Amino acid sequence: MTTLTEFRRQLFSFSGTSDAEMAGLRATLEPNLLQIALMPREDPLQKGSLWHRVEPPCGMTVKVTSTADEVRIVRLTVESETPQWNPEWPRWFYAVRRAPELIGGHAIDAQDVLAGDAHTLTLLVLPGETREATLEAAAFLDEYTVPGHYDCNVRITDITNGAGESCLLQGDLELQHPSSRALAMLPAIYTDALDKLADEAGDGQAPFFARFLRGFDDGLEPVENLIPVLHRYFGPYSTPGEFLPWLSCWVALALNENWSEMRRRRLIAEAVQLYRWRGTRKGLSRYLEIYAGVKPEINDQPFHGWRLGDDALLGQNTVLGDVAEHTFVVTLAVPDPSVVNEQIVRDIIESEKPAHTGYSLRIVRRISFEEERAAK
Repeated sequence: MTTLTEFRRQLFSFSGTSDAEMAGLRATLEPNLLQIALMPREDPLQKGSLWHRVEPPCGMTVKVTSTADEVRIVRLTVESETPQWNPEWPRWFYAVRRAPELIGGHAIDAQDVLAGDAHTLTLLVLPGETREATLEAAAFLDEYTVPGHYDCNVRITDITNGAGESCLLQGDLELQHPSSRALAMLPAIYTDALDKLADEAGDGQAPFFARFLRGFDDGLEPVENLIPVLHRYFGPYSTPGEFLPWLSCWVALALNENWSEMRRRRLIAEAVQLYRWRGTRKGLSRYLEIYAGVKPEINDQPFHGWRLGDDALLGQNTVLGDVAEHTFVVTLAVPDPSVVNEQIVRDIIESEKPAHTGYSLRIVRRISFEEERAAK
């Protein structure tokens, strides 16, 4: 079965070359036409492997050659005057990065710089050197994207010593709806007839029957691409955040939305083990540790007060008052008690403790090693 990524790659098409020159620099854009089939945005889980795949980028290649005897710094940007152009579509990509220590430079700006949004790329070009960069396009099918031709012009600006001279490489980005895969499965008599109709129409649009079949592809492709990665929706650490409440139902958990996402994932992952230890000190301790991030101290040995003697020291070896039978004390020593929701802690204890027992909760501030050493 052809994956969504492979199918999209087959729908890239290229054309000719565009070139331009300015003082000391020569630039080319190849190809100058990039056709992209509009497809729905990929789900992060729809990737075939968790490993990074190294693939050649699909886009326009810009080559900048220096014909001067000095180092040049050029800035690459993309501009368009076509209505409905989306500046978020273009992305710069380059395989080799120049660093000052590789060329003997010492200036901070003597290096390649890719903007955080990948819309601007600054290249360092040595005398007689040719640098390459790839302009990719990330356009997806949505209610705002309109198929058609968009001028995708690359402006190369020489910013060496603030020169500001620039040249323009003319490019074209064509967004189009993908062809139907179902149509390719029909006998050749249908495809031949549709090709004839398209030639007779001469408007560049696919015949109605081909566009009609494309609707079935849109319905089947999400299912086809979901099957290979369906198992990831059942993993507590791989499922999307919005699926956590659904996944928690499989282990009979009612997730508290006040918990952080990672703590909810860890709770779902350990839910079965926690059920096995429910009603025990071990189970309660682990449940509280998942929420608070620290291991609690649980004292389940009841103690009684007694008359003060000559060797009794209040607060050290003597406790005043009585504690009821079947009562335990939970102490949470955390770096910042204000970030711990006491009600959530009490809800955890109520759900995990034996029904006949009572408890007392203490949330205290944990003293760090540095603070303890300073106090001494």
